[in-house]
Amino acid sequence: MALAALIDDAERFLDAWPTTPHLFHRPPDSFRSLLTREEVDDLIDHDCLGLRNVALLKENRPVEPFRYADGDTPRRGALRRHLEEGGTLSLRQLERLKPSLAVLHRQLAAETGYAVHVNAYYTPAGAHGLKYPYDPYLTLIVQLSGSKAWPTHRPFVANPVRGHLSFHQLGFTAEQRRYLEHAAPEETYTLRPGDVLWLPRGYVHSPYTVGGEPSLHLTIALKERTWHWVAEQLTDAVLDRALRDPAMRAAVAPAEITSAPDRAVREMRAYLVGALLTLDQDAMAGLIREAALRPE
Repeated sequence: MALAALIDDAERFLDAWPTTPHLFHRPPDSFRSLLTREEVDDLIDHDCLGLRNVALLKENRPVEPFRYADGDTPRRGALRRHLEEGGTLSLRQLERLKPSLAVLHRQLAAETGYAVHVNAYYTPAGAHGLKYPYDPYLTLIVQLSGSKAWPTHRPFVANPVRGHLSFHQLGFTAEQRRYLEHAAPEETYTLRPGDVLWLPRGYVHSPYTVGGEPSLHLTIALKERTWHWVAEQLTDAVLDRALRDPAMRAAVAPAEITSAPDRAVREMRAYLVGALLTLDQDAMAGLIREAALRPE
């Protein structure tokens, strides 16, 4: 089991998905087959990374690509200069670059039924990456090289998802920002090679390197299926069946929409309730399992 290589009690976690952080320890060389700092340095110094695989972060914000790239390719030496100036590199879609990460990606998706993506963050000594973001999905932080501290604060919003209450939509209020800047973190986790941090969605974090070495870690995002997602699968099945019914494709008279929509609402509510109640439960269970395991 791929998850068991990263965390303890993987079977228990699959049965009861934790919503608080956990720190796990493995021997320092446990994850060298996944990615090493030497491999990342080679990718950087031989100009192997295109824009789809790298983003630059500095002073708590992304750097606009026109500042370091021409077309789809970073300028020669631009990524190394960015690191030397204290910036962070975010390496994207690594499951498409490294076979060992491709295997891990497929196995985690099969074990959880969740969508998965794998990024890495390369941060120089004495530097911050992004300050005070939170994610709309669970992240497994796998420390590969160097050390990084992860101060964390409890979520301001419950169960954010990408389309609702995400950090990119909301940011922080002035009061929340003052709190984060002045209140001590609830917990600070210091990760060294071989450590894995289970960081649930919504937890605010502000990681920074510790010691005199650069830090390299993997961020494995597990985009959780929610009860809303299950409801979507059921309603999509009902609407798909409705589309094949000629009566449901018949036009609604304009007056029944613009002047007196009460009857239309009443009839369609009854139709939807009835359609949901007549769905074959076993067939829908199979459909949901298939949808969860479909490659994304």
